[in-house]
Amino acid sequence: MKIVIRTVKFILDVLPGKDRMKLFIVFCLLFVNSFLDLLGLGALIPVFTVLLEDNVIEKYAFLRWIYDILSLTNENQLIVILAIVLFVIVVIKNIIGLLIIKYNSKFALGLSKEFTLRLHKLYYKKGFSFFKTTNSNVVVRNLRAATNQFANIQVLGTLNFLNEVIVLTFIVGGIALYNFKILLLLLVTVLPPFIIFYMWVRKRSVELGEISNRIGPIIGKNLFQSIFGFVDVKIMGAENDFRNKIEDNLDDLVDVDIKTNVYNLAPTRVIESSIMLAVALIVSFGIYYLPSKIELLKLLGLFAIAGYRIMPSINRMMIAINGLNRSYWVLNVLGQLKNDQANLTPVIEEEIVYNKHLKLENVYFTYPGSTDPVLENINLTIKKGEVIGLVGPSGAGKTTLMNILLGFLTPTKGNYFIDDTILDVSHEKSFYNKIGYVQQQVYLIDGTIAENVAFGCKHEEVNQEKLNEALNKANLLGMLSNLPEGVNEIIGENGTKLSGGQRQRIGIARALYFDSDVIFLDEATSSLDSKTEKDITDSIQSLSDDRLTIIIIAHRLSTLAHCNRIFEIKDKKIVNKELDFKKI
Repeated sequence: MKIVIRTVKFILDVLPGKDRMKLFIVFCLLFVNSFLDLLGLGALIPVFTVLLEDNVIEKYAFLRWIYDILSLTNENQLIVILAIVLFVIVVIKNIIGLLIIKYNSKFALGLSKEFTLRLHKLYYKKGFSFFKTTNSNVVVRNLRAATNQFANIQVLGTLNFLNEVIVLTFIVGGIALYNFKILLLLLVTVLPPFIIFYMWVRKRSVELGEISNRIGPIIGKNLFQSIFGFVDVKIMGAENDFRNKIEDNLDDLVDVDIKTNVYNLAPTRVIESSIMLAVALIVSFGIYYLPSKIELLKLLGLFAIAGYRIMPSINRMMIAINGLNRSYWVLNVLGQLKNDQANLTPVIEEEIVYNKHLKLENVYFTYPGSTDPVLENINLTIKKGEVIGLVGPSGAGKTTLMNILLGFLTPTKGNYFIDDTILDVSHEKSFYNKIGYVQQQVYLIDGTIAENVAFGCKHEEVNQEKLNEALNKANLLGMLSNLPEGVNEIIGENGTKLSGGQRQRIGIARALYFDSDVIFLDEATSSLDSKTEKDITDSIQSLSDDRLTIIIIAHRLSTLAHCNRIFEIKDKKIVNKELDFKKI
């Protein structure tokens, strides 16, 4: 089947060498597990034989050997011994089966974790533009659902399918050796319904997967927006609108899940009906053509044992194929890892020195997919220790220029120098260690003030002396004195317990804690009232010295009162240089 072949090829292409070996071990363990299942079923045959036939000790040498070696005195004792042996075999089989399941689950979950981390790393390599142009719910879906389905459905599902094919081959081979007519009967009664059902379900499974893949992020988006936009949603009376959208999408998703469950359970019913048809045919055949009812019972017993294992095998194969079809979208997501191995190659990091200036030389920038430049022929030199202001109308390119200075965007043409070195990916880590960034909406985690200032540091790694110094320079010590837990006060998700000015100050304190040489402020005071803005502006002035460079984007000119120089950006260019604050 094409879907299985394509999936096997993809798995071998995308799995690292160490995981391929584990994959082979998992496959072998699945085969061992299936072999033990067959052994358990095979152990039933001697019990049935002893129960159904007379004088079995004289007829079968292996039963005579057991009878003699255990010094048994009658056939009833033999039956009890065989029943006990059957019980022990089944118990051992199940214990080994559980250990195999544990190992395989560990492998699958390990794969899910590994591919989540690889995909996360790849997304970060794609950088700022990727996260600005891709819906966050799609990213989360890919990192969680795609990797989980790949490990549990694509990998383990394929292995289970191949394993069941091998097991089924052994069973069919055994039946063919025992009675070829029974094999023909099975092929005639079971195979056609299986093929018809598969052809009917295949395209529908792919469609269901695509629907689920599309709806999941939409539900996440509506839930996210309704939760984080609670105030606006409530005031604007949009609560029911959001809930109706969520309900409509949930209806579609529930419909997909219902159909998926039916498609997964239907093979059992179809195959069971087919096997019962075969039983009816065997009985009809045996009544007229077998020498005795004992022979008929033996034949039915063999068929029942084979059917007992064949039915779940075919069912597992169908579930595996349905799963592969439904989660085929996963291959498109993880295919990026196969095609972009170069992006995952570790970059050799180099230290970059910043002692003199930041310099843009003949810089142009055009966003991917566009032919219209956002910035043209930008030349700008910012000396170390300066406080620089960037002004201009909305859409002029201020934020794009800021993102180039931050290193988030690479110029389409021209160069960005740190002192005399062109900034590239090898300097990224070193450069980011030198900068701090305070946005209009400072990103805050649901943690303590200390955790938000010493962002990314473990609690025990926080340097209390540096923390207090940063909080003092950001004028936050007065606020802390009113908090019961001080720096260990939980500030809520996205800083809900703080005012706008306090959130901005924490952003400034974060930049100071990490000894930033350059602080970028992007509309950091635009949403604040005049008094709070003045307090923040005064804080910025108190920070300015010959060591710290400050670059500010602002609409309010009052925010730029303490700048050494102000540049106006208009029509994609810097049209006025070194504006006099008093004249604008």
